[in-house]
Amino acid sequence: MKKLEFVLENIDPLLFAERGADNILVTTKRYIPGSAIRGALAHLYINAHKLQNAYEDATFFDLFLSGKVRFLPAYPISCRELEQGDAFVMPLSLMRSKDKTQTVDLTAAAENKAGFKKLQGFAVKKDGKLYPIDTDVKIELHMSRSGAGERITGSSRDGNVFNYEYLEPGQLFKGAYLADDDAAELLQKVLLEMDVEALHLGRSKSAQYGKCLYAAMPVKEAQQVALGDKLYLLAQTPYIAFGSWQRVEQAADELLGELEARLGCEAAKDGLQIFAAAESIDGYVGVWQAKKQAERALSAGTLIELRLNGAVDSSKLQAALQQGLGKGTEDGFGQFVIWQPLAKPEFVEKLPQKQQKNVVLSNEVKKTAKKVIRERLLQEVRQQAAQDAQSEDLKIYAANAHNILKRVEGLMYSGKTKSDIQMIISMDFKATAKKNLTAIKYKGDALYDILIEGPGHELPYKGVDWTRKVKLPKGSLKELQKLIGSNAFELDADEVYREYWLWFMRHAVKLSKKEGEQ
Repeated sequence: MKKLEFVLENIDPLLFAERGADNILVTTKRYIPGSAIRGALAHLYINAHKLQNAYEDATFFDLFLSGKVRFLPAYPISCRELEQGDAFVMPLSLMRSKDKTQTVDLTAAAENKAGFKKLQGFAVKKDGKLYPIDTDVKIELHMSRSGAGERITGSSRDGNVFNYEYLEPGQLFKGAYLADDDAAELLQKVLLEMDVEALHLGRSKSAQYGKCLYAAMPVKEAQQVALGDKLYLLAQTPYIAFGSWQRVEQAADELLGELEARLGCEAAKDGLQIFAAAESIDGYVGVWQAKKQAERALSAGTLIELRLNGAVDSSKLQAALQQGLGKGTEDGFGQFVIWQPLAKPEFVEKLPQKQQKNVVLSNEVKKTAKKVIRERLLQEVRQQAAQDAQSEDLKIYAANAHNILKRVEGLMYSGKTKSDIQMIISMDFKATAKKNLTAIKYKGDALYDILIEGPGHELPYKGVDWTRKVKLPKGSLKELQKLIGSNAFELDADEVYREYWLWFMRHAVKLSKKEGEQ
């Protein structure tokens, strides 16, 4: 038995719809199901070999239909530094005190403790340490445009809207294939030939969702675990029993019966300690364009005590478990591992420090980034000009203020330099125009003197740090300057002058109209 691991990084939002009664909100699983990975790889193989009836192809059958390869789900690992760890769902026996100071494993505890609540989510085990992992999700509003006419108009006539909850881009997930020795070599060969770089997974993968970068990891033998005095079966993935069941004990009986047949020895079924949760498993088959039938399953994280009558070595037990138990093993369901009680479970709350990568941007990206930054800074200039023009500091005493303000506004459209504009105002404006500009006061100073920066007069925005007004996250300015260029946040003095006075005059004109009406 070989284990082939891989890491997926979603560069698009990612959505695996959960079953629910809400028609407006579509919620997502917090991990990537094995069935989705199996389907995506099967789709790539069919397209690469242009197969009409894929089931007739011997290689396709061995990899995707025979059950020789089991496609396990990919669980979140948070960062690259945890790639070598084992990702899994939190066992349902783990409890934490409400003040987060103590963690207890109920498989090892003598009794349940008050003031503790169940740990949920995912974990990564690396170098004997346990790291709790969270996934980042968001919700986005969409409008239904199913009809041809609605798609052309870009709107919904019936006003149908719905929300997608999705996994945010930029997260890492670690998955694996468990394969028989001959199938493992075949799978490696096929993956190499197809040169898989990305998989498109989940809902709306033909639109803005679902693209994940794929990276294979070195092949390794499945690890052997020494058996202790007290053993539990930990469900790494949901377990779907062949028969129907109402109580957890009934599902556990069937599971243990299947394991007995493989090991050739009896397993106790009475008085077992079980920590379990149930869920509904369904799916969607793209080839058939149809939903799978929903089935009840024991959830990942379920623990079932294992008491075997007779000696069984670790390798034989783990080989039996790796084949998968119950239904849907080819999709990764029914995968169990040995869990031994933790006397003092300890979690490392602080994740390993992420290594900073040297990011190199293309010239085109730098140009675009500079344009975006420039526009953002100019927005601050416009906002400052509007605030100054609408403040009580501006007083208009000129009878023909509207005309002279519009004339100065027109000058700012010319694209001339600040010195050229100031020269025109001081040399080309007639005495009447200068008199009207002088009769407009800002903070008690004549607007004429401010515009030409006469002796003792300064521009209203002198000393303003436009970058600081943008309020960038702490420390990000230097990083951005390093990536895009040291001059990325610098505005040309002529451009600031024209932009400021253009918007100042626009708002001053409105004020002059009001005063004229009064």
